[in-house]
Amino acid sequence: MSSSPLRETPQPVSRPARHAAGHHHPLLSARHQLHRIAHLTHLHLPAGLLRQVDRSGPLESPWVAAGLGGLLAMSVLLTVRRRRRAGRAGLAAWLSGLTPLTGLAGLNVYVGYVPTLPALLGDLPSPGRGGGSQVAKLMTGAPGLDIPPSPAYVYLPPGYDDAGNAARRHPVVYLLHGYPGGPSDWFRGAKVQQVMDAMLRDRLVQPMIVVAPDASGGWLHDSEMLNQGGGPQVETYLTQMVVGAVDGRYRMVVDRAGRAIGGMSSGGYGALNLGLRHQDRYSVILSEMPYGAPGPVTWSLLGGSHALWLANSSRRYIPTMAFHHPMAVDLLAGSRDRTRAEAARLARMLAAHGQEAVDTVTPDANHTWRGARAELPYALAFASRHLIAPRGGRPPPANAAPGLAGSA
Repeated sequence: MSSSPLRETPQPVSRPARHAAGHHHPLLSARHQLHRIAHLTHLHLPAGLLRQVDRSGPLESPWVAAGLGGLLAMSVLLTVRRRRRAGRAGLAAWLSGLTPLTGLAGLNVYVGYVPTLPALLGDLPSPGRGGGSQVAKLMTGAPGLDIPPSPAYVYLPPGYDDAGNAARRHPVVYLLHGYPGGPSDWFRGAKVQQVMDAMLRDRLVQPMIVVAPDASGGWLHDSEMLNQGGGPQVETYLTQMVVGAVDGRYRMVVDRAGRAIGGMSSGGYGALNLGLRHQDRYSVILSEMPYGAPGPVTWSLLGGSHALWLANSSRRYIPTMAFHHPMAVDLLAGSRDRTRAEAARLARMLAAHGQEAVDTVTPDANHTWRGARAELPYALAFASRHLIAPRGGRPPPANAAPGLAGSA
């Protein structure tokens, strides 16, 4: 997505899913349909916000990759021309380090995984940046579930520590990372703190807490957020232990009406699966780059059980599942993302059961952290619309004019 300010920023197509022809659900009264249309119409966010989100960091510049590529070419040439064996050995060692670095730099230009040098070194935005918001680290773990202590990163909105807000509780959005990855990716690759700060300044969302836990079960592997046979019980950990730890530490709306679960790629799959399987925990699902069945690696994680695979394949169980609570679901994919068709299909399946389901197509976005970053403002706006507001108020519409929303 270009960051040029000279063109009009394209807006995503955010549309209510249509129901299957001839299918009627008793929940879908005319009033219910009008309510859905009112809440899920085409969403416009300020072009300035979208340009800020789209702006590349220094390490995402193609000039970095080009410079390293040029250095690599010169080093290869020197190695070929060097006649002394000792000198050639030193250059060969230099090339062995420079070659993968150049490849990673080129990949980062496309993926947008590490936008800045501090992010490369593992740093997160400092507390207080952006007008008073904070990013805290909460260590959680569950030895009984075979999950060692690992960090969850918590965004706290501006004014959270103010004495006047001591009794105020906030809705919370949980975000699950993809694979390979970790919880800090949401703050590095997707710029959660900067996006939330900007949206709060423009009164596009209500003050919310955003939590990014470790969704790998403490190990670098593709957990798919599932309880694994003979291994980490990641589903139980995320839906019970992490939620309990966050509820006990921060001032949350301790109710499903104040909780959303979201994620990208395998985290998008996990958010949809966990949100539907734990309707008593979450009322909103934000599934970026979703797919409706666990990946092939989960065949071994689930002990080869086809029944467990089906029980965790949303595209298989949605048609026959029971909804005990109303759900609001946004399935987001970029126009250049291979999961676009899957997102639309899952949205239609959910809408056929009377749930508020939207598939949002983000222009030019692909299946990368750049894509997740572009989709994040729409996901957060959707969550703000549907999560219960503090002090009994209603959340503002996502495109409300300044002055219509509450402040932290």
